[in-house]
Amino acid sequence: MFEVHNWVFELTGKLKKRFGSGLCFVGYQGSFRRGEANKNSDIDVVVIFEHVDINILADYKNVIESMPFAEKACGFICGKKELEKWSGYELFQLYNDTVSVYGKLGDFIPEISPKDAITAAKIGAENVYHLACHSFLYAKDRKEILKQLYKSVVFTIQAKYFSETKEYILTKDELFKKVTGIEKNILEISMKKDGIESFSAQETENSYSLLIDFCADIIRRF
Repeated sequence: MFEVHNWVFELTGKLKKRFGSGLCFVGYQGSFRRGEANKNSDIDVVVIFEHVDINILADYKNVIESMPFAEKACGFICGKKELEKWSGYELFQLYNDTVSVYGKLGDFIPEISPKDAITAAKIGAENVYHLACHSFLYAKDRKEILKQLYKSVVFTIQAKYFSETKEYILTKDELFKKVTGIEKNILEISMKKDGIESFSAQETENSYSLLIDFCADIIRRF
């Protein structure tokens, strides 16, 4: 059984050996963090360096490639000073979804406000709305894109819920218990998104309709 925390802990040891005091933070996020990973899931590593340049990235790549399951690695890499100036709404997910293995993320990111969450929800809704409309009209493989949309829209629902309650809900299961109406319907599909492959034409159209209606409401109100 793959144990992500041990994997990131081993990676951290190699990074500390290679970069020393130039390494500021290591953590992970995503499906492994939420306990929702499957055999195809990526390892979403978050690494903050004192500074980042092309040589740092090349060295980091070499360290990653020395790890088992290196092909699963992806994630967010940033210099400390750049992260400190990053737009808050873009850090909403990173701040709330990342578990620390080395260092404290809060040392580099100010606490995310409900206003940041509102902006994150609105931009997320705009992106999903645009791709939903575009793929419904033009995509040859609607169902594959629909699966991705139902993955992405969860982050919009999380941000919207946080903006209203100041409570971040980590997993889809827990979020499903908290929301009602169209959000609950969307999460139900998202939690079983692989089943989209077997949707009828009408079920596919209805699923697009849910996304577009939900996102349109957020865009208008926020």
